[in-house]
Amino acid sequence: MFDLMKPISFNIRVLFFIAMAAACVFASCTQAPGEGGRASIVGHVQEEARVLLNDPNTAYPAYPAADENVFLIYGDNVGPDDEIETNHEGNFVFPWLRPGEYTVYVYSEDTSGVTPPRDMAVVRHLTIESATETVVLDTIRIFKDL
Repeated sequence: MFDLMKPISFNIRVLFFIAMAAACVFASCTQAPGEGGRASIVGHVQEEARVLLNDPNTAYPAYPAADENVFLIYGDNVGPDDEIETNHEGNFVFPWLRPGEYTVYVYSEDTSGVTPPRDMAVVRHLTIESATETVVLDTIRIFKDL
């Protein structure tokens, strides 16, 4: 009977080791924000030209901001992870994303009147909740000096 028990205990040890290894692999596979999913972020950028940047009364009607760079940050990363240009209608899309936290930003001329003038980032923070979600951002307005 001793010979029969030895293979059984060996099999139990092997199965336990395999189960623990599989648990470690599955626990380390948490998906971080970024590429590789089926979700997307969609948005629109409008540009408003002003004679005097810090005076809204000198503004012309807003129009689509064509060929503007739009940046995307995955999670809490420091720098931009992706960049795309708006199309001729001011629209953009970041496709194939996984659920998580994201930051979208576009540069605009500063309207505060600070000298010397500088660019400022117009920022939107968002969360993709599900694997197939399409997040539609509110219109992002940027400013340009005439």
